[in-house]
Amino acid sequence: GGDLDAPGSFAEGIEGADAVVHSAASVVIGRDPKIAAAAIGGVENVLSSLTPSVKAFVLTSSIAAVIDLAKRPRSYDETDWNESSSLENGDAYGFGKTRAERFAKGRCAELGLPFVALHPGIVIGPVMAKPHTKASPVFCRNLIFHKPTMNPDSAHFVDVRDVAAAHATAVERAADLDAKRFVLVNDETARCVNPTSLGPIASSAFPEWDLRAKPLLPAWKYAVAKALSYVPVVGQNVMTPYEREAFAAKTALSNASAKRVLGLEFRPHADSVADCVRSIVDHGFATPKRKEAS
Repeated sequence: GGDLDAPGSFAEGIEGADAVVHSAASVVIGRDPKIAAAAIGGVENVLSSLTPSVKAFVLTSSIAAVIDLAKRPRSYDETDWNESSSLENGDAYGFGKTRAERFAKGRCAELGLPFVALHPGIVIGPVMAKPHTKASPVFCRNLIFHKPTMNPDSAHFVDVRDVAAAHATAVERAADLDAKRFVLVNDETARCVNPTSLGPIASSAFPEWDLRAKPLLPAWKYAVAKALSYVPVVGQNVMTPYEREAFAAKTALSNASAKRVLGLEFRPHADSVADCVRSIVDHGFATPKRKEAS
């Protein structure tokens, strides 16, 4: 198997492939340089493994490489790049994703290799492996366990099946889509939502289950953390400048290009939430409590 930290280590696995889809990433918020290095170094090392058989390269980027919180108004599409995130302001993930995409685009241009970048929001929908319930679907998993969940106002969601369809189309039409970028978010959350809004949606789908959305940072905690974050030296350990800004940011994304060019019809947000919760339960990854009869 390949190692994202080892240049050329994927060559044997890639040999004979017509296309490469690079979708591996570590999604962690913070200023640790290792977060950015994983995104940038991973792309560099996969590209160093390409063999002559490869005729297309598709990169799973992120809306984090599109959303620039320094921009006003905070409305974005595939023409936008995240120019403001940095290690210093605490968004190593957004910084790394942006740098990785630019590197991949440039390297593929040098190689004459068609390149397509896809930018999904928070990916939910059916879950097939227990470890994955602690990745993006954790927003639905926490409803079952009544665990507090990160609750910024700037969340955007998309169904994993729509993300998969976008990747398949990108591979099939890579030559025609060369150097293009596509934002993948569903219609209902193209204008940002708070993840706690998944609670009422899930409860409506499964009225017999006790599903609860608990905010990790209620308004009063956010206010206290924000105030403390301005304290010299120690403040950055409470909340980074990026976290302070992103938590309350009101962002909007356009998925028009993905619909028009890729032919995507995004699944309803409520279906994605319900299917995510249902799959977690059906696979035995979590058991919801039933509501007590009133």
